Parts: sequence; structure tokens; C-alpha cells
Amino acid sequence: MFSIFSMAEAAASKDAAPFYLRWEKGGIAPERKLCYDQNGSNKNHTETDRRNRTMKKTASVLLALCLLLSFTAAACAEAPVKNAVLELCSAEGIYTDSVGNTEQYSYHVPQIYANSLAADEINAEIAERFGKVAESQFENMEGGYSLWSRNVEWHAYWSGTWLFLLITADSEGSFTDYAAYGYDFGTDARITNEMILQQKGITEEEYLENLKEKVGLMFEDMYGKYPEKDREAFGCDELLEKTLGWLDAEQPMFLDGMGEVETIVKIASVAGAEWYYHLATPFAYG
Repeated sequence: MFSIFSMAEAAASKDAAPFYLRWEKGGIAPERKLCYDQNGSNKNHTETDRRNRTMKKTASVLLALCLLLSFTAAACAEAPVKNAVLELCSAEGIYTDSVGNTEQYSYHVPQIYANSLAADEINAEIAERFGKVAESQFENMEGGYSLWSRNVEWHAYWSGTWLFLLITADSEGSFTDYAAYGYDFGTDARITNEMILQQKGITEEEYLENLKEKVGLMFEDMYGKYPEKDREAFGCDELLEKTLGWLDAEQPMFLDGMGEVETIVKIASVAGAEWYYHLATPFAYG
């Protein structure tokens, strides 16, 4: 399990030496880490030494969970709140499993830096959903097993004092998990879909009408070029009906860097998973 350190503890450490969180079975513990490369390995060791240590279950050192007090390049340049986003997990490198498969990985799991119940709630949800993805990969590395997820990343978008986090995590079978979270630093409250639509002057009826039209166009863009016999064989009409039936005003919603309303939607698939996540911008045209 991941242990989430309080924001006060994080703040107390940010002017000291670099502070990290180290993943361990049963939780994560603070440690000071010096002179390590992106794989978490001491730079004075040889490549053979690093490979041997990996096979001897030292991935917990190789893959440190770092608490970073800075924005990544994914964040907006002019953020109105300094150090608004921490990273519960920040690990990048190259891993070779026990059968010789070599893969590149990158895990960045954000946390909102605010002292409120709303922020704590959001942070706990992020750690549960995306922190555990990274944690399970570290466990696989310890055992020499293959990775089923190689990338967890986030993007931050601002609208006044509103912060939106879009987080994605890839998985097997070309599936990518999406989630969006909104936090208002002005009121220390969670941002709801109703608040977003009200700020944009959009009614729920207008939103749903435009969303269904947009998703319908996206579906046709994906499968509209199929010959009619293939559309019938795949049941495309039924899949479109199913896709539109999933849409409601509770779909995860956020404002992007252009201030446009974006929604995370499920679109039914003709192969692979039953559906895949996509981003739909119901009021953007062209």
C-alpha cells in the first residue's frame, strides 16, 4: 500500500536536502538519495553490476518513489498557485525482466498540494487508482516479471484558481485508463461538472446534445469507412447505440488549456476490449 504523507510534512522538507519516498512492501518510507542516475543506480557501478542487482531484487532502490515539489513540463507555464502539484511517484528508466525483455518505463503520479479535506479526498483517489499501478509494476520488477503498464503521466490545466489534473495510465492490449480531477484553490473545494457548466454558461441539456453529436462523429470517424457488410458483421449500429447510451452529465469533465470543456468518454470497440476511453470536446468544431 502507499502511505500519503501530509502536505505539512512535505512543506517542512522542501527547503532541506532532496526528499524522496521509497517504495517498500507494506508502504513507503522516507530516505535521502544521492548520486543516482535515472535508473536509480549508483553511477560508479558498471552496467553488469546494475543488471545483477536488478536480478537480485533491488528494484525497490532502482525505482525510488520521489516527492517532487515542482511542476513538470506538462503543467501550464503561468500557474497562479506556486507548487500546487507534488508527485507521489516519479520514476523513469529501463528495465529488463528475467527472460530478457527490455522495456522503458515512466511513472509520475501527482498529488494536489493543499491542506483541505477535498484535496485529501482527491489525493487518496489518485493514489488508489494510479499509485497502485506504479506499485504493482515495482513488485513485478522485484520478481523479474514483465510489466503490464509502462507509463503513468499527468497534465495540469488552470482556469483562474481552478486546477484540473488529467491522468493517464497505459495497460496491456492498447488500453489506456483516463481520469480527471478538479480543485479550486480559491475555496479549497472539489470542482463538480455542474460548476464547470455553470461557469461556461452551458445548460445540461445543451451539453448532452453536443456531447452525443460529437461522440457520434468520433464513432463514425473510427468505423464509418468500413464496408457495409463489415459494419453489419461487427454490429456497428448496435455499438454506436451502446456508446451513446453510456453518455450522461456525470462523465468525468475538465477545462483544457484553451478553456474548452473536455469529457472522458467510453466508445465501444469492434475488437479487443469492450470499449476504450477517448477525450471528447463537445463545443469544439472542426
